[in-house]
Amino acid sequence: MAGNRRKWIAGAISTLIGVACALVLGVLFYVAMAYQLAGGDRAEGAQAQGLLAIADATLASEQTVSARYGGQDCTAVVRTYSLADGTQAEAVTAQPAAYIERMSEEGYVPQLITGFSLAGMDAVYAVRGQEGMLCARQGETIYMLRAQADEQAIYALGAAAGIGE
Repeated sequence: MAGNRRKWIAGAISTLIGVACALVLGVLFYVAMAYQLAGGDRAEGAQAQGLLAIADATLASEQTVSARYGGQDCTAVVRTYSLADGTQAEAVTAQPAAYIERMSEEGYVPQLITGFSLAGMDAVYAVRGQEGMLCARQGETIYMLRAQADEQAIYALGAAAGIGE
């Protein structure tokens, strides 16, 4: 009987230690997520933020716009570029990440095609009629590139894009 009781006590202690470790890890995970969602690293990200640019294209205009997406006030820098073939492309840099809701509000449909990149970041390819868009996220910053282009042309634009001043 004493042996069974010792096994039971040892099992109970092991269970309590396991539950305590799980609770501590859960709390640490929750604190880390709350910190990120609250924008704890936003100041650091804002300082490092650069604007999306398209290489080998001529900057035609640049404007800063404010809009409300996902219940948050968002600010975007929209750069319009003239491409060599005479068409135009928009390069958008926006914060906070709620700005990504613009894709669905404007009727863009994400495609199940992978392998797209935008300024070296993995990107989602979306279409709306004849217009293509690449969208990437880095922290709280959203980068979007859109143009009247098919998937090969938008792929090439994404590869030629970079983050600069």
